[in-house]
This record gives sequence, C-alpha cells and structure tokens, in this order.
Amino acid sequence: MVTTFGMSDIGPWSLMEASAQSGDVIMRMMARNSMSERLAEDIDAAIKRISDEAYEIALDHIRNNREAIDKIVEVLLEKETLTGDEFRAILSEFAEIPVENRVPPSTPVPATV
Repeated sequence: MVTTFGMSDIGPWSLMEASAQSGDVIMRMMARNSMSERLAEDIDAAIKRISDEAYEIALDHIRNNREAIDKIVEVLLEKETLTGDEFRAILSEFAEIPVENRVPPSTPVPATV
C-alpha cells in the first residue's frame, strides 16, 4: 500500500522500482538498498502506523462483538465449518446486519418427479 500505491503521508506516488516487485527476494532486497535510509525509515513508519491502526480496529471489533464471536466459536467447535448464511444468521442475533450484506434465506425448490 505504501510503496506500490503511495497510500501514506510520504506522498501519492509509487516508491517501488519494477525490480522490487519481482518474486525474487534478492531483487527486492537490492531495490530496498537503492533508496535512502531516511526514506526506508519513513516507509517502515508508515507501514507500522497502518498496521497499528488496523490492529486497534480489530481489537475494537472483538471487544464490541464478544458475545457474537463466542457464539460463532462455539458453533465452529461443534461443526468445524459454517456457510455464509449460517454465519449471518448467528451474527444477526447480536448485531444489525446492513441491508446490502443481507442475503435472503434460500427457499427450497420443490423436486419434480
């Protein structure tokens, strides 16, 4: 996000060389060494800031939805898997699901003989 798409306060531009996008670890390390130490520190700080913010958001969701999470865990321990509909059904007992995320219950199609 930070180096490829410029999504930070460093600037709205890509800081990643084409060789750094390679699947080759050595090429990525060489590209990292071609930037200034200050820029590398700024990139690391931006990544840490984004990561820390996401972590706090995740903790807030866990704290605010603890009962729902406990119920989902209970069902998963029993069944091991949940369909999307089952997940939404459990979640709807504890929280209001936005209209755009609701899926109407599937109606069984009568078998033809």
